[in-house]
Amino acid sequence: MNNINSRLKMIIDMASVNSPNAERLIDVGSDHGLLSVWCIKHGIAKTALLTDINEGPLEKSRQAISDNNIADRADVLLTDGLDNVVLKDGDIVVIAGMGGNNIMDIVGRACDRRFDGALDVTFYLQPQKSLPELREWLAGRGFVIIDEEYVNEAGFYYCALCVKYKGGAADLSDEEIYYGPVMLKKFDRYPEYKEFLDRVYKVRARGDGRLAELMRRMENEQQSNS
Repeated sequence: MNNINSRLKMIIDMASVNSPNAERLIDVGSDHGLLSVWCIKHGIAKTALLTDINEGPLEKSRQAISDNNIADRADVLLTDGLDNVVLKDGDIVVIAGMGGNNIMDIVGRACDRRFDGALDVTFYLQPQKSLPELREWLAGRGFVIIDEEYVNEAGFYYCALCVKYKGGAADLSDEEIYYGPVMLKKFDRYPEYKEFLDRVYKVRARGDGRLAELMRRMENEQQSNS
């Protein structure tokens, strides 16, 4: 299992802190199935359900399950996202390596099926793009961001969110939307990630009035505090 990449290891580490000994891992878009195998064999989740919209990746998942002798604790399901999945108390749901809009669609459909906010279900979301839009959407749909982490993999920065559904729409500030409500408290430990985001947003601000205003405000605050 040495071929777990840095992005998946980041999610594993977050789950080990925020969701130790989960009842079930639901790996959406499971691809090769290695995440579920790792989590079961290391005690992060007791069982796993691996879903994918295509049969090819599920066959890889079946092989990984067989090769690691966990067929009694893992199953696969051909479905779109969380369709046909009944969420249960104690579940953790991982949706990683997709675009933010795709993640919104998958989670949104689950919510539309009257997702019971009383259930203790934790979502780990790692979008490849549209992270600020995902944060804002989650807050508006009643999710609270519990934790955020990032990793630099092959020169690219990726951020993962740990969220829970609490109900009731909430507003995030623009700074929280773009930089992350939890990540803002961690930048003293992660200055390189803050610097990366600053560089990216300064470029994007040229065509985004909302972001340009945020960057001006943050720069003025920094000058006032210096």
